[in-house]
Amino acid sequence: MIRNFRIDGIEAKRFIEPENAPKEIRIDNSSTILKISPVGEDRASIEFRFTITYSGIGMITMEGIVLYEGDIRRLMDEWQNRHRMPDEVAQEVHGTIINNCIIEAVIIAKEVRLPPPIPPPAQFMNARKTDKKRGDLEGYA
Repeated sequence: MIRNFRIDGIEAKRFIEPENAPKEIRIDNSSTILKISPVGEDRASIEFRFTITYSGIGMITMEGIVLYEGDIRRLMDEWQNRHRMPDEVAQEVHGTIINNCIIEAVIIAKEVRLPPPIPPPAQFMNARKTDKKRGDLEGYA
């Protein structure tokens, strides 16, 4: 179970001027575990890096710590022997990192004039492809 989440550092960069950005931009994100350290008998400190890349136009990186409580012995065994977490722990930890960092990244992306790192709703994209005459769909960013 996740007991605490915090972001310790943020870096955001835009590499080109907004007016020179291509129309189609690929946005990728990744969550990487850097280090896991036991904190007491039933808790572990998990250091992470979350990165969003905007195909050649910019990037956002966040680093921080997740405090996990649970079967620490199993977690540490998996980490030391296989450099991975048990699947259910990995799912919970990475889900927490992604959910929290995406929210912060939306605000940061606005400040450095990058697109929000979330895809538009599928329903909107389908409507946009089939009905280009609707004015309310054009110009969505």
